[in-house]
Amino acid sequence: MRDADGLMTGWGMGTALFPCPMFAAEARATLRPDGTALFETSAVDMGQGAWTVLAQIAADSLGLTLDQVEFRAGHSALPDGGVAGGSAHTATAGGALHAAGGDVLRQLGELATADPQSPLYGAGNSSLVARHGWLLLEEDESRRERFADILARAGKTEMIGTGHGGRAPEAAGRHAMNSHGAVFAEVKVDPDLRQVRVTRLVGAFAAGRIINPRLTESQLMGGMIWGTSFALHEAARHDRRSGRIVNADFAGYHVPVNADVSGLEVITVHEDDPYVNALGIKGVGEIGIVGTVGAIGNAIWHATGKRVRHFPIRIADLLAP
Repeated sequence: MRDADGLMTGWGMGTALFPCPMFAAEARATLRPDGTALFETSAVDMGQGAWTVLAQIAADSLGLTLDQVEFRAGHSALPDGGVAGGSAHTATAGGALHAAGGDVLRQLGELATADPQSPLYGAGNSSLVARHGWLLLEEDESRRERFADILARAGKTEMIGTGHGGRAPEAAGRHAMNSHGAVFAEVKVDPDLRQVRVTRLVGAFAAGRIINPRLTESQLMGGMIWGTSFALHEAARHDRRSGRIVNADFAGYHVPVNADVSGLEVITVHEDDPYVNALGIKGVGEIGIVGTVGAIGNAIWHATGKRVRHFPIRIADLLAP
């Protein structure tokens, strides 16, 4: 196909599959006498918004709002937050925080249901839910009590819960656990100069439970831009005599800039996975890279009839017979 300017136009699609690893992590939750909470884990935020999402998970585990929770992270003296990589950090550290909040609720429930003065006296612990600083009976919400009141009557100034994040090996052995996606690309190829530009990318991804849609979209966009870089820009050049990388700076090692990225769209597909972990989180970011490279390669084939066998794509690849 040719557009109005005579540029060769091609469309391509690439499928995406990325595993859902989980690493070991620990977290601590402290319920304070006023009903607010402190959550701690040594999680790392490299700019992807991890601390925002982990604070959301922490607050949700106790049925609190974000302004009722203090979140501490990023210090080696705190419980081990696990590895920040492999699109696994949210599931790993988030799983530990969720478990720590659950441990606090378990202890609160045991206090309340064993106390004759509590409206929850005699109720089973498993029938209790937390909402906005209250512990309440799920089937009869008129039977409820504030966190702060449960602590005060028990003579406690705080309650500490601990949690572990990880996946049992047997669970991974029984089920395939992956994020899925498809990326669609449009490219323009100059027929004389054989320069390639990606003019549109649309990615659709099923990546389990989405905690924060805005940050998820940002992560998936970043992955698709990275895939564009993989396909068209990035190449490490080595000196054959010494083995040293000769383009070891951003003057010589090329990555996309704003002018290289246009028409970028992300679609998330709702998915409930009961097996991957307790929160149903699979992770985003790298799943955006995987299909983008293939989509661009297929779009170039559609535009030029030249099948690309390696990346980054070179002009010589497009001129070869």
